Amino acid sequence: MNLVTGATGLLGSHVLIELSKRNMPVRAAYRNEKKIAAVQALFHYYLKENAAQKWAQVEWIKADLLDIEDLKHLVKGSTTIYHCAALVSFFKADFEACIQQNRYVTANLVDLANTMGVRHFCHVSSTASIGGKEALVSEKSKWDEGGQHSGYGVSKRMAEKEVWRGIEEGLRAVIVNPCVILGPAAPGSPSLQMLSTAQKGLRFYTSGANAVVDARDVAWAMVELVEQNIHAERFLVVGPQQTFRDLFGAFAQQLGRKAPSIAAPKVLTLLFAAIHELWCHISGKREGLTIETARSSHEVLRYDRNKIEKQLSFKYTPLADIIQNMIAGQAFIEKNITP
Repeated sequence: MNLVTGATGLLGSHVLIELSKRNMPVRAAYRNEKKIAAVQALFHYYLKENAAQKWAQVEWIKADLLDIEDLKHLVKGSTTIYHCAALVSFFKADFEACIQQNRYVTANLVDLANTMGVRHFCHVSSTASIGGKEALVSEKSKWDEGGQHSGYGVSKRMAEKEVWRGIEEGLRAVIVNPCVILGPAAPGSPSLQMLSTAQKGLRFYTSGANAVVDARDVAWAMVELVEQNIHAERFLVVGPQQTFRDLFGAFAQQLGRKAPSIAAPKVLTLLFAAIHELWCHISGKREGLTIETARSSHEVLRYDRNKIEKQLSFKYTPLADIIQNMIAGQAFIEKNITP
């Protein structure tokens, strides 16, 4: 039995679909029942006439991953765990919550996997947990202890260290470090913020560059690594690399919007982010620019994709296809879950 945590999230739902395509038994952990309908719509979007049959084979289990008894119930009988669940937040006020949900949940899952006969553990980390500042970041890059890291990045690094501890104790685990993942997801998902921003139209762009990757590519790579019995390794899973101006320009082209054309100075970006984050802290809302995302939007990051390309003969989805699938899939979901 394959257990997928965070099964209603962007990546978790795509892992469910990838496993279902391969006729593998799947146990899906969820917290918010309202998001299940979006995952079901996603099955129909990707699997067409086979969707109903594949959907019926998924075992859904409600669980609070901070509850050790719920975790035990999930892990019992599972032979492989795909740990996709995480709190993704770049708000400073959420740092402790990130530590709880990212580090400690992972630590407990690792312990249970080692004591309950799990044969393989695939952990979803992040490029943020590598923290290297080289011209070309790779799996061998060293964490910069004196550098500026997001609270989310710190929590994911701690979580990854728990997996390495488990490996030393005998766990057969593999780690993937994806960049920004794009794809259709349940409405309200934080992963849709980039699409939402692009749909509203964007006049300004920042000076940074980063990478994105299709959720389908990450899910495929995860299942392939497990199927090939790869363990005690980590792999960057990084797709197209471009400037933020080019990225939002590509969104604008497919959405019929004007591409951003005004360079935003770093100091003004940080000032706006600081004011906005203070407002979010007071209001309790968690959306939009933060100090950490503003800073990263002016960083130029490049990644070495050589390791996973050699291991899996991997070919990434082009940027235009990623965006097209995200837009079309999101429209399908929202059409089919609206009463």
